[in-house]
Amino acid sequence: MNTRSLDYEIDYADDRLVRLLLGRLIEPDDHLFAELREHAPPAALLRAIVRGEPSASAAWPQRLAARFAARRPGLWLRLASADPDADLAVGTAADARFLVPGDEGWPCALDDLGGRAPFGVWMIGAFPPHAPAVSVVGARACTGYGNQAAGQLSAELARSGAVVVSGAALGVDGAAHRGALAVGGLTVAVLACGIDRTYPATHAALIQAIGQRGAVLAELPPGTSPTRFRFLARNRLIAALGLATVVVEAAVRSGSLVTARLAADLGRAVFAVPGPVTSRQSTGTNQLLCDGAAPAVHGVQVLSELGLDPLTAAAPSVPGGSAPRTVAAAEADGRAGMAVAVVSVAADGVAVGDVGGMSVADAVATPSPSGPATPRPLPPLDPLTVLVREVLPTARSGRAAGVLALAAETGLEPARVLAALGLLAGRGQAVKTGGGWALS
Repeated sequence: MNTRSLDYEIDYADDRLVRLLLGRLIEPDDHLFAELREHAPPAALLRAIVRGEPSASAAWPQRLAARFAARRPGLWLRLASADPDADLAVGTAADARFLVPGDEGWPCALDDLGGRAPFGVWMIGAFPPHAPAVSVVGARACTGYGNQAAGQLSAELARSGAVVVSGAALGVDGAAHRGALAVGGLTVAVLACGIDRTYPATHAALIQAIGQRGAVLAELPPGTSPTRFRFLARNRLIAALGLATVVVEAAVRSGSLVTARLAADLGRAVFAVPGPVTSRQSTGTNQLLCDGAAPAVHGVQVLSELGLDPLTAAAPSVPGGSAPRTVAAAEADGRAGMAVAVVSVAADGVAVGDVGGMSVADAVATPSPSGPATPRPLPPLDPLTVLVREVLPTARSGRAAGVLALAAETGLEPARVLAALGLLAGRGQAVKTGGGWALS
């Protein structure tokens, strides 16, 4: 497509065409465009890039308009290689469809990303629309323990009717996909490259099997190579697609911890597989547990903590409550739940955990240049978390309450209860015991 005549060939009313072009021009999770999408629909963004008319961005906040003006020359250079017809042809050859919001088969969980949602996704196979999904992530250079734990946990999840979502990478990702496939379950892979690329190459047969049994997704246009930045951007899709994220193994500096943070930011539940205290690859997961993530020891246990029937992966009836909830409702409630305390990795490599908008490091202690760390006050708890705290039995009583029992008593959904418990655990106010939860 010749850029000189590009503007005349674009039908700005064709949402699919517009999103195809934007996906080619803009890198995934571009923060500038995430903000701009709050002020302009995709067609307006594309028109501003192609035409460059000052009036196109006149209504935007001045700071965003100035940043856009500085970025536009680079975006314009990409127009020379933008050919949506060619992209569609390559996608068809790879047996992939380009889906946009509103299409049948579009994974609606991605809409929770707001301005950070992809303009569209390329998909081989079909994303199961009604079964609950659980994201399983972890180290590429995993240990034998991590490989076994990921495979076993994913097999248990898949056997119970859950969809296992991961990134098709080496290590934990591959083990998670294989575990689900081994029991005839469904699994979904999210790539950090074009849908027509196979990365890593050693997983060619695995990725093909995933596409036949479940779905393979890619946000990037065909032909795009993976980069470190694109892997990090891909993590937000994995976090969004799952009702919960399970981290199997992760060192202190790990992209899997970023996925856990993103999941918590979206209100998803976060789980971690306990690991040996002597293993570097379990440092991050064990820290997640200390900061309030729920332990993941079995697929059935994970689904039960989410309030789903492990045998059918459907939501159970809450005693004394309303009729059984649907899986779709459970997914929606999980996406809307409160964030649990998790660990993120700061740009300088220092691990901090997020609790209600404040880092765990800040909440517990603030280093003082003249002496030891001094406590910093915590922000007040939200009313729903207070409600959960008030119905928890005390540890001294020797009793404990499970997530479903707490949901029945508070009237909250299980995913919200679990998120609230994680927040309370991060503050040292709740503790997980063998039989459930109790006040510390």
